[in-house]
Amino acid sequence: MTTEATDQPGGPWRSEYLALHDPLTNLPNRLLMMEFLSGALGTAREGDRTVAVLAIDLDNFRSVNESYGLNAGDAILSEIARRLRRCVRDNDLVARTGPDEFVLVATGVAGLKTVEGLCRRLQEAINVPVNLSEGTSYPQVAIGISLAPLDGLDADELVRSAERALERAKSDGPGVWRFYSADMNDEASGLRSLEGDLRRAITSDQFVLLFQPRWNTKTLEILGVEALIRWDHPQLGRLAPDEFVPLAEKSGLVVPLGEWVLRKACDTISRLPQLNVSVNVSVVQFRGGELVGTVESALKAFDLPAHRLELEITESVLIENTDKALDILIRLKGLGVRLSMDDFGTGYSSLGYLRTFPFDALKIDRRFVGDLDQSRGALAIVQAIVGLGRALGMQVVAEGVETESQLECLRNDECDEVQGFFLGRPMTEEALLDFISAHGLAQPQQSHGFAN
Repeated sequence: MTTEATDQPGGPWRSEYLALHDPLTNLPNRLLMMEFLSGALGTAREGDRTVAVLAIDLDNFRSVNESYGLNAGDAILSEIARRLRRCVRDNDLVARTGPDEFVLVATGVAGLKTVEGLCRRLQEAINVPVNLSEGTSYPQVAIGISLAPLDGLDADELVRSAERALERAKSDGPGVWRFYSADMNDEASGLRSLEGDLRRAITSDQFVLLFQPRWNTKTLEILGVEALIRWDHPQLGRLAPDEFVPLAEKSGLVVPLGEWVLRKACDTISRLPQLNVSVNVSVVQFRGGELVGTVESALKAFDLPAHRLELEITESVLIENTDKALDILIRLKGLGVRLSMDDFGTGYSSLGYLRTFPFDALKIDRRFVGDLDQSRGALAIVQAIVGLGRALGMQVVAEGVETESQLECLRNDECDEVQGFFLGRPMTEEALLDFISAHGLAQPQQSHGFAN
């Protein structure tokens, strides 16, 4: 049950139509979707038929509006609506329920495999690039699924369950689907509580910045450090980044958190003139258009030469909005900072990005380094990346070095830099000062008085 633009009624029926449909896409709205779902559930009760509710969200749609404008965003939404229509049967319904959110109600579903097949068709249809006059967009969706009667027979609760599953899919994404499970209720409550804790933590001096040394592979000279954030939660103890950074990204709190990391790292390293520092940058920090100004401000505040700061960027930054990412990276290079592609080897289009973006270094993903001395395939990948970096004039850094044999393999393959537990664990600023003193490096200069 979908409604095309040519099906819009006129005359006295016009106001009723508008009350039940989205004016941009001409899809049913949330009100009509809930009516349809309630009716489908009544049929399911009587005939023991399965109904599937799919909550669908466009990944990173906000960046499209910010980069290309609202008209381009509307064009993409209209195209996505057309693609969704082509994926549903006459006895199903797809509705637009939010700015970049849709709900599909599928009736008479045969089982989980049928739903998974539908999800696969949806993603294949939507993942086709959309060509705009302003540029090319590469849409992806996350999908959350609830089933009746398995997950209940109340329309409101089924939609909420699908939305909870969608949140899990978005956190695991991009481009995945997840079925609802009962533990997601507790998880949603816990995440809301943790988000509140995170907001308070930013102003309560609960974060700690650790520094892990990076070494010249051949000489084992310390060249720099990577700044790594930790959260000393009052009740949960010390939390690693993967336990709170995704939440910070989702809530937007990663922007002030990222600024804190950047300024703290610049302050620390400015007093250690023999070392450089690398800082991870989130995809969310690229969206607001303030990253270049934030980096420039931190460099000036602590009188840190730009070439001593390296920003580590994952491929997701480049996938989300290629044109905008390129503009920001060029501006960052204009400041004089170094740029490295993090987790290299895991993305399907990394080679294309190396031809386009001004990277200075590649960081080999730790999963390849971990298997380096045990897997011929991992060794071949590492050798290929080192060779590629050398051909392109880029430094190659291997992270996650945990054994002497891994280090020897990287030495033999002439990888430029290494870091990992075998050579040095992440340490506090105070421990770092003792560490470099023990290795015969210069004593630190006076503090600039960084304030948390």
